[in-house]
Amino acid sequence: LILMGSVLLVLGTVPMKNKIEGKNLVVKYIIGKDVIDLSDAVFLPVPDDVNHNIIRVGGTSIGRKHSGNFKNIKTKTKYKFYLTGKGERTYFEIGTTKYLVDGI
Repeated sequence: LILMGSVLLVLGTVPMKNKIEGKNLVVKYIIGKDVIDLSDAVFLPVPDDVNHNIIRVGGTSIGRKHSGNFKNIKTKTKYKFYLTGKGERTYFEIGTTKYLVDGI
């Protein structure tokens, strides 16, 4: 049961496809989806520190697929990643929350 629960948890947090529908970003997982309202998003160039010294503090990392909360251990900057491993990366901020997504 523990193994089956772990597999379902991982499959439910591995992003398969990111897509913009209207003013929302829809992150589709193997099981389920998240919808992020982009109406207040500020799109910016991808910061350099998002590529170095990043650790996972909650979420999943399988190969090039990453989802959840990540942190740069040197700058202490926190990010939310929704990376499918497909397409160009896009960075945006909504309030104080920083997002990195790809494939949109």
